[in-house]
Amino acid sequence: MENPQLSGWQFFTLTFCFVCATTFLLLPGNLIDHAKQFGWLVCVWSFLYGLLLAMLWLYLSKRYPGKSLVQIATQVLGKWAGGFVASLYVLYFIQIASWVTRNLGDFMHTNLMPRTPLSIFHIVVLLVCAYGVVKGIESIAMVCELVTPYIVVAFWIPFLVTLKVWDWRAFSTPYHFQLWPTIVQTQYALAFPYMETIMFMMLFPFVKRHLKTAFLVGIGSAGVILSVSVFMTIGIIGLERGSKQIYPVYTIFREMKFSGFLEHLESILSINIFLLVCIKLSLLFYCAVMAICQLFHVERRSVVAYPLVWVISAYSLLFANVIENIEWVQKYLFSYYMIYAIIVPVILIIGSWMRNIQRGETPA
Repeated sequence: MENPQLSGWQFFTLTFCFVCATTFLLLPGNLIDHAKQFGWLVCVWSFLYGLLLAMLWLYLSKRYPGKSLVQIATQVLGKWAGGFVASLYVLYFIQIASWVTRNLGDFMHTNLMPRTPLSIFHIVVLLVCAYGVVKGIESIAMVCELVTPYIVVAFWIPFLVTLKVWDWRAFSTPYHFQLWPTIVQTQYALAFPYMETIMFMMLFPFVKRHLKTAFLVGIGSAGVILSVSVFMTIGIIGLERGSKQIYPVYTIFREMKFSGFLEHLESILSINIFLLVCIKLSLLFYCAVMAICQLFHVERRSVVAYPLVWVISAYSLLFANVIENIEWVQKYLFSYYMIYAIIVPVILIIGSWMRNIQRGETPA
């Protein structure tokens, strides 16, 4: 197995791109539909929640320096129970990778190439990501480091141009805001994408300096940008259109014009989305492969990576369409993610405390 090293900046860009990837595409429409003009506020408390979870995972990782999530599970719970928990995380990473693959396929199929079968999108993208996984996390990090400035500039400069059609009346809609019902109704925003970032515990051992700062700043900065993005979407296209669109940000880019001669800027957004989703998918793919290799003591990642392409591609076709996918996310995602993001890490922390007590040490 490789022993790479990631700088704090590289880890920040990986975290930032991972959080932003499919979130920009899928989250704004649902939040505007459920929280109306307060959708941006849901983004704010969601990323604050994500920061709290990140500190929980960082604390667990600090107790076992140099260990990945799979290695921590087997060390705390033992060979069999820990192996079972590690297997669950392998399945978890594969499931998220499958959902990300399907989200990208649905977007490409719906908006760009409707006659191309979904499986073609899936296999092509997964083969590229598998190649990146075989090359290693440092290669993925360098690509992410290269494209992050472009993604930020290419997204926000056109977005800011559309402020000329801003309408504050979108925020004066008579909607009675109730905090707890809104939290319950939009709980999927807590899970997606912030509970997914537990995946980075597989990469913590590779970051030798500024791990905590890079991870927390990456989540926080992405959360702020998502909040601003939802806020601007409401002001630009309004509540009615924003709540009815599956991809409202894509609608904004499709309709914007520069001086009457430059149109169809949605191609820029499509490139951005493709790059971001490929980075997120590569990270999930890499963590799934690394977890399998660590669990079963496999030396060569390629032995696992390329067969996993077909598993993820097949799994991504379980949902009939994008609407069914969105409904599942709204109803069940938070409860399902809680097992992996909160319950198991808390069990691991308690288990580590108990081991310290048995050895006569005081839990840190």
